[in-house]
Amino acid sequence: MSDNSVINSLDNHPNLESLYQNNPQEFKVMLADAIDLKPESETLKTWQARLSHIANHNDLRTDNKLLLVIVIALLAGVFAKFPVIFSLSDEWFYPRFLPIILITPIILYFVDFKNGGLRNRYLLAGAAFCVLTSWQMPENINSDSIIMSQIHMPLLMLSLLGIAFVGTNWKQTIKRVEYLGYLGEVFIITVLIFLGGGVLTAISIGLFDLIGIDISQFYMDYVIIFGLVAAPTVASYVYDFILNRKSNYANTLSSIFIPLFFITIVAYLVATVYQGKTPYNDREFLIIFNGLLLVTWAMSVFYIIGHNPLKDSKLMNIVHIGLLTSTLVVNAIALSAILYRWAELGTTPNRVAVTGANILIFIHLIRITYQCVQKNFLGNTQQSIESTIASFLPVYSLWSVVVVVVLPIAFNFS
Repeated sequence: MSDNSVINSLDNHPNLESLYQNNPQEFKVMLADAIDLKPESETLKTWQARLSHIANHNDLRTDNKLLLVIVIALLAGVFAKFPVIFSLSDEWFYPRFLPIILITPIILYFVDFKNGGLRNRYLLAGAAFCVLTSWQMPENINSDSIIMSQIHMPLLMLSLLGIAFVGTNWKQTIKRVEYLGYLGEVFIITVLIFLGGGVLTAISIGLFDLIGIDISQFYMDYVIIFGLVAAPTVASYVYDFILNRKSNYANTLSSIFIPLFFITIVAYLVATVYQGKTPYNDREFLIIFNGLLLVTWAMSVFYIIGHNPLKDSKLMNIVHIGLLTSTLVVNAIALSAILYRWAELGTTPNRVAVTGANILIFIHLIRITYQCVQKNFLGNTQQSIESTIASFLPVYSLWSVVVVVVLPIAFNFS
């Protein structure tokens, strides 16, 4: 019998299909060898025609997507130059519109223009609403409510991006989990593009400087600006087409840094007690605590959703639970400090926004921690943890709408 599985399965069409679905690249290699040995086989000719059609279709789809990336990246770059084109203040324009400039092109990238219909109109209306909201906000650099609105605008835009990414399957846990995985991978790819762009910038400026031409201002005004706003969309294309959505960078980095963060947090808590420091009267402590909370949440989510149960590490899972538990302690301290400041100093837009975000993340982390303990000690499933993560995403989206739209109005844009 031949070592070529395709030849051995010529009379078994379901098996041929299974071979192709399990490993398309290996199947193509075996198919080429099989055709050399049995050129008269009608089955092999059929498969060759099928794969040729798929390849041509994919090449056309790739070219179309690449063209779309180029067009929307150029449009985003032009939008980013609005302060120059229309003599707008950089301090007014970029805090309001930078998240929109970065994320709207990715929304357009994932929009299904052929089959989207009503959903596409909702997405475009949502993006337009974000633009109008940012544009109509009063120009008050001392307004805490407007600052909080600007800080939460990326979360609202990411909610719209999530709708574009998952399409009609927005109720499915697996699609929401895929979206979170996409965010982690694209963030890392974007950082790599930024690093590569920095090296290219230094080399380009240096080379032209050697021949007496100073291109630094031109490079800053056009190449860097256009490159920065295009990077997330290009990263999405790399993840979508070049990596075929199969990268796992976020999970790998989370696995590396979870033990390090666990050690750091425990050491920090011990040192804080030893030094007698308290976040109750120190705003900087509170800011650091909140930043730590967000980073831990992100690492835990990316560790879980990229986790392979077949490669389970009991020790790593216990360390992860330890990180979650210690972070909950930090979060409880931060929440009590915020409530203390409420009692002492009253209500402000900052405290409302920070308190709401802390409570939401605190509740979410408690649920995630509970599911992780259940999985490691009581035989719970990976799917139940992912469902816990995914089911809470609409809550964050709703909160972003409250902070972006309602909070400034409630505090009269002060």
